Amino acid sequence: MLIRPRETGDQSEWLRLRRTLWPDCSAEMHAREMEEYANHPGTRALFVIVREDGRLGGFAEVSVRDRVDGAMSARVAYLEGWFVEPDLRGKGMGRKLVEAAERWAAARGLTEMASDAELNNAAGLKAHKALGFRETFRLVHFLKSLKLLIAVVALTGLAGLAQAASGLFRIPGQ
Repeated sequence: MLIRPRETGDQSEWLRLRRTLWPDCSAEMHAREMEEYANHPGTRALFVIVREDGRLGGFAEVSVRDRVDGAMSARVAYLEGWFVEPDLRGKGMGRKLVEAAERWAAARGLTEMASDAELNNAAGLKAHKALGFRETFRLVHFLKSLKLLIAVVALTGLAGLAQAASGLFRIPGQ
């Protein structure tokens, strides 16, 4: 088996593996994120495991982020996605993918690599620790839709938004 950087012909196999890792991710989001790797080779890279039959058996997506909680450096390599198919796990292939990503990062002068794993992903947490990652934080991310606010802006214009915002921050009695 071979570990190598992404090639143009890897798209369909890479997508298959991404869908396995992130089954709740929409087709549009997969396409958008995959396009980022193709269009920004200086700040994003993909490394893949190539099986003897040519199919892919895993991947590591790495990017450069300007800020990462817990990091000392201003710019940090970030392991965005890391997946090895079950039949290849425990054979050092995941480690080799991460080592390829580390070499890519070091060649760009980056001195730290960060990553994440979901709290309920015991295997992922264990794998990160086995490769020398240390836990820095445990947190829950929140997201709030602003679609209603955008609709208000579209209907009333920016002046209406300014008036609405000033009402939101008005202190009672003043």
